[in-house]
Amino acid sequence: MARFFLSDQNVSGVQVRITGEDAHHIARVLRLRPGNHIEVAFGTCEIGLVKLAAVTKDAVEGEVVQRFRSYQEPPLALRLYQGLAKGDKLDFVVQKAVELGVKEIIPFMSQYTVVRLDAEAAEKRVRRWQRIAEEAAKQCLRAELPAVRPVVSFDQVLAELNARPRDELALLPYEHEEQQSIKGLPDGEWRTVSIIIGPEGGFHPDEVEAARKAGAVVVSLGPRILRTETAGLVALSLVGYRWGDLG
Repeated sequence: MARFFLSDQNVSGVQVRITGEDAHHIARVLRLRPGNHIEVAFGTCEIGLVKLAAVTKDAVEGEVVQRFRSYQEPPLALRLYQGLAKGDKLDFVVQKAVELGVKEIIPFMSQYTVVRLDAEAAEKRVRRWQRIAEEAAKQCLRAELPAVRPVVSFDQVLAELNARPRDELALLPYEHEEQQSIKGLPDGEWRTVSIIIGPEGGFHPDEVEAARKAGAVVVSLGPRILRTETAGLVALSLVGYRWGDLG
């Protein structure tokens, strides 16, 4: 059954009104009619079953006939800081990270970042990545819509690491780390795990040291060098297996 994400402005009591691209998709692509049902996610890990009452390409209206708790969100809040990459590599990263349960993706520029975006180009990319995240979330039946935040600098990443709460674990995979692995980390009562992945050129050693001083744990993902579009997905999978709901 098709699932759509709602904001508060779409819901009034048990009445639901959907407009824009989702309305067009329901009416013209899925060709649903009054009496058919869809699922809606309220952003609270609660799912609603909606019986459609009126369907046009401009607006779809219906009534919530059932609510139930979803267990499709990870027990951890997963955050991915992803260094910018060339071409459409981040399209792939965003799509697959959402499938793996990420809650938030923050693209960033650092010293060895090849791609440099001005404000207008960065805003367009983020809008594109947010659309990809929404489509991926619908496809894998997420109960919450992951967010793609605006592009930041590595200094801003460090500032967020310094300000993070005690129950947030920050991991920075680094190809020159040979001792510490994710599986070798001690258990902790983590509510959030943040993963920081460098761009195609990797991290400058000074950046790694700055992240370490900000509290990030530098880890190895294994003996092989991984591409930037692979490393974050591997790290998310390992964290999801170790402390989350994968496997």
